[in-house]
Amino acid sequence: MRAAVLYGPGDVRVEEIEAPVPGPGEIVVRTLAAFTCGTDRKVVSRGYHAKMLKPPCVFGHEAAGEVAAVGTGVTSFKPGDLVVAANSAPCGVCRPCERGRESLCEDLLFWNGTFADAYLVPARVVARNVVPLDGVAPEDAAMTEPLACCVKGVLEAGVQEGDHVLVIGAGPVALMLTRLCALKGAYVTVAARRPEALANAKAHGAAECLSIRSAESGLVFEERPGAMFDIIFDSGGAAETASLAIRSAARGGVVNLFAGCPAGTKIEVDVTRVHYDEIRIHGTFHHTPSAFRES
Repeated sequence: MRAAVLYGPGDVRVEEIEAPVPGPGEIVVRTLAAFTCGTDRKVVSRGYHAKMLKPPCVFGHEAAGEVAAVGTGVTSFKPGDLVVAANSAPCGVCRPCERGRESLCEDLLFWNGTFADAYLVPARVVARNVVPLDGVAPEDAAMTEPLACCVKGVLEAGVQEGDHVLVIGAGPVALMLTRLCALKGAYVTVAARRPEALANAKAHGAAECLSIRSAESGLVFEERPGAMFDIIFDSGGAAETASLAIRSAARGGVVNLFAGCPAGTKIEVDVTRVHYDEIRIHGTFHHTPSAFRES
């Protein structure tokens, strides 16, 4: 079968490889749709991923397809079923899992391999994190994984009807966050540098759009300098966007540093204001089985 094999930085080759055969508890899925995300881009650029893969290997992790074969012991799925599989599964027994923090599982099992005609889903993922499509088109269901990360982020930020929410950035993930918050009944403002990106935000439920520009003090809103919000999502993943997110928190506000910043990224924080205005700053990493199902 055909597969995109990663050999090193910038070195991806489409090759013929041996088709996977499911072992006990595993399934093989014929690929019907597979997407590329920012993580995949970084994997190609760096030539590896510390947690998920080591070259040479097939990569890709956002996909949906048709079950082609099942291993011994699999009873929940059969050949012909349309499914979407998460790219990980927690162990369910470590301390973080016991505390309901499954995204921080000490033995979080990742897998890759969707950039191929078919891919093998590990037994633990089959048992805990594979969902039937139930009429959802494969090209939509392939977005389940990134949407699940957003579902988890919105839940943990506590978005409620009437909240004034700011989403910094207007890429695909920011648009998912925007739509989810709008569905909660929040008044959503999207802030970004590119005018064309802001037009997309309006179509996904943003009630207001703000342009971002650079100033001596850092990033500022062009139209409403100093605007404050109840809940802020930073989907920019940079020191300057994280700083803007924290500065934009109203009293009692919640700041979700949603996008991952490069290792070692640091910013200054006014801890006096964090204390007296009861501002909560937290991060959201990955997803959970429940968020994947909701997604």
